[in-house]
Amino acid sequence: MSTVVLYPVVQLNNEVIVLLGCENPGLQNQRVNSVLTYIETTTHPVTLYLSGGSKDGNTESESSIMQRRIHKLHPNINIYIDPESKNTVENFVNLNRWIQETKNPISKVIIATSDFHKERAEKIFNLIVDNIVPEWNLSTSNCGWCWDAEINHMKNIQSDIKKSLAI
Repeated sequence: MSTVVLYPVVQLNNEVIVLLGCENPGLQNQRVNSVLTYIETTTHPVTLYLSGGSKDGNTESESSIMQRRIHKLHPNINIYIDPESKNTVENFVNLNRWIQETKNPISKVIIATSDFHKERAEKIFNLIVDNIVPEWNLSTSNCGWCWDAEINHMKNIQSDIKKSLAI
């Protein structure tokens, strides 16, 4: 069972931005930049949930890398990290568990990911998380390979969910 690391332990605002990690540093950087732009333009307090582990288990987690970068620029933002998730299904399984364990109700969830990843992420989110219709913060990607790969990933949604829930 994955654990969610809480950093720092603070009262949760009821609006959460879920930033999905990516093992590709360029794509991850685009996602972080998109969230930083949102943070700098919103008037609402922001709570971040950063999700992404280490694919090989030997390197720093994606969520830790994102946390360090965001915290340096915005040290007073509430940040929760999930350093265990290794794919989109695990991102949302752990997020769902975190939402259920959170004492304060969450009124809005904004999912930050790449534009090519939205359709698959939305399908997975809707199969795992009940009673929440997320908003989206999408970074723009010019990665042609990424768009092509999503076609194959879309075919595996059900089997990916079964694998992750069986662990």
